[in-house]
Parts: sequence; C-alpha cells; structure tokens
Amino acid sequence: MENSVKILFKKIYNLDYQEIYFSPGRVNIIGGHTDYNGGNVLPFCIDMGIYAAVSIRSDSNVYVYSENIKNKGIISFDLTNLDYDFKRDFANYISGAFKVLIDLGLKLDKGINLALISNLPTGGGLSSSAALLVLILTILNNNFNLNLSKTDIALLAKRVENDYIGVNCGIMDQFIIANGKKNHALYLNTVNLEYEEIKVSLDDYQFVLVNSNITRKLTESKYNERQIESKKLLHLLQEHISINNVCDCSIKDYHELKDYILDETLKKRFEHLVFENHRVSQAKEALKNNDFIALGKLLDEAHDSIKNLYEVSSKVLDELVALAKEAGSLGSKMIGGGFGGSTLNIVKTAELKAFQTEFTKLYRIKYKKEPVMQVVRIMDGVKKISD
Repeated sequence: MENSVKILFKKIYNLDYQEIYFSPGRVNIIGGHTDYNGGNVLPFCIDMGIYAAVSIRSDSNVYVYSENIKNKGIISFDLTNLDYDFKRDFANYISGAFKVLIDLGLKLDKGINLALISNLPTGGGLSSSAALLVLILTILNNNFNLNLSKTDIALLAKRVENDYIGVNCGIMDQFIIANGKKNHALYLNTVNLEYEEIKVSLDDYQFVLVNSNITRKLTESKYNERQIESKKLLHLLQEHISINNVCDCSIKDYHELKDYILDETLKKRFEHLVFENHRVSQAKEALKNNDFIALGKLLDEAHDSIKNLYEVSSKVLDELVALAKEAGSLGSKMIGGGFGGSTLNIVKTAELKAFQTEFTKLYRIKYKKEPVMQVVRIMDGVKKISD
C-alpha cells in the first residue's frame, strides 16, 4: 500500500510526493458508548488504515484525491473558503482540519496536494473518519511547525467531528489513533485523558474481525439520539447524586438510584453504562493476566448489553455474533458506534483455521456470499513512514 500511494500521487499530480503517512483504524475491545459518558475504554490501533502521499503547495489551494472514491475525482478548495460544503463530500474532513487550526490563530498559508488509499473495509466501523482527521492534523502539524502534542491533535480532531461535521462523538477514536502503541491497548480515562498502556500478547489467541457490510453515517443513525438520552439521564441522576458523568456511578450507586429513573428506556441505558464501565476495568485485568477466556466472557456480556440495554446493535450484527460463537469463538461483540460495522471475535491461534473454515461455511449458508474476515495485529498510531 505504501508503494501504491506513491505511484498514485505521481499519476494524479504529475509531481513527486514529499512525505508518506499512515493512519490506522481502531478497535475498542470493550467500553461501548462509555467514552461520551465519562467512562473508560480499552482500544487499540490495527494494521489497516489510510495511506497518504502529500506535498506542500506554494499557493493556498488544496487538492485531494482518494483512490477509494474515484468517482469524486480531484476535490479542490481554497484556504480562504473553509466553510462546510456538502459538495466537497469527504474532503470536508480536510477543510475542517485546516479551519480548526486557522481559527486558533495558527499560520497555515499554503495548501497541499494529497493522495489517499485506504484498506479499511467499507462499513467496517473501524473509525475511518477519525483516522483521516488525525492524519491530516498530523501532516499539518509536522509541515507547519505547529508544535501540537498528540493529545492536542486528538482533541482538535474531535472538535472538527463535533462542531464542523456534526457528529457528537467522544474522544476515544481520535485519542487512540494519535497515541496508539504496537502490541498494546490503551486503558483510557475519557475525562482526564490519563491512560495506561496494557500489553496484549496474541501468541495463543487472535482477534478476528468480521465486517457486517452495513454502511451507516453516524449523523444519520441513532448515535446522536443516544447522546441526547445520556444527557437526560445525567440530569435526572444529578437530582440525587453529585456526579459530572453517568459513568461516575458505581454498581452500588446504580442499585440505589435505578428506582428514581421512571423512564424504562433511560433505566436500560443507565444499567448498560454502569456495568459496561465496570467490564472495562475487568477486561484490563484479564489482559494483564493473559486470560483470554475471561476476556471472551466479558465480550459476550458486553454484546448482550449493547444489544438489549443500549439498543445499538442490528439484526445482522447479532447474527454474526451467533455464527462466530457457533464456529468456536471464545467471545464476540459488535464494535463501532452501532447499527453497522464489524464484530470482534477472540479465537485460539491453534483453532484459527478451523474457525475461519466453519464460520465461512455457516456464513455462506445464511447469506449466500463470502464473509469479509480479517485477523488483525495491534499497531502504532498515526505516523510518517517515509520522506
């Protein structure tokens, strides 16, 4: 892919690139929807993502081309007009990155030529949007000497998603892509952004992703609706307990406060968030002890909760979890914002081929097509890979 993006840049712009970057997708082992409720999460970066070739221009024009969306051709805009433009399509993420920096008073007076190739599966729920934003902000930070920290970049990427794109996401995706470490997950406190690097040994066990092939835009899903529900829940809880976020509540608090929540939907959301946040700390300990059996059970519990209590799964995702369990997974759950995306499955390395064979057989019977399945490695976050 690195060589492919180099060739692509030359083909599109008839110029030599200056730098090559890679920005990975992410998987959150556990901690579904806790990140915007003040909870903990346990994500890692994967070995699939977005490759970029870039050169700095002498004028204020920006040119963007993605090999994955060839029909859009080269999308261009000028740094004097960075307001959101529907016609700009995915390149709004690039204009949004420029705008958030310029609005801070930082000097960005030159545009860029950008060529992109991604091997993230369509509809995989692996956070391609955060990967793109962190990528662009890192490129701009490096080339315009902005002296931004990785945490600064993550927070600015979140600001673009929230205020410019219009998705009320949390900080997890941007943070892990900016700060990821090879062979480690990050146990991240999403309030103070303190984190612990947790070693993940994948010698005897493997993480296998299965793509649902269901593409959804977070702004068009019920993702924002869940955020609204969380705010309503928080306000109700604050009438009875001094907290800043729903995930500040312990399991003991849940049992003491649940009867004050008369809305049954909000009560279900409350139960999920409190117990899911607890599962994150349990999963951290399971990884420290290299106990993938315990981790698998936690994944099963997490999926049941995200399905029945937080209600952001889908029929296909539930079916994929069931098929994986039948094929021999030690634990399976949906990942991503919900209503589409992928499932994460834990499989013994010694049984990997048997799992893949059995899952493929079951999938073909049910869907009459081939599954999109990937064994993932845990990699570093965004980085420049060559000049």
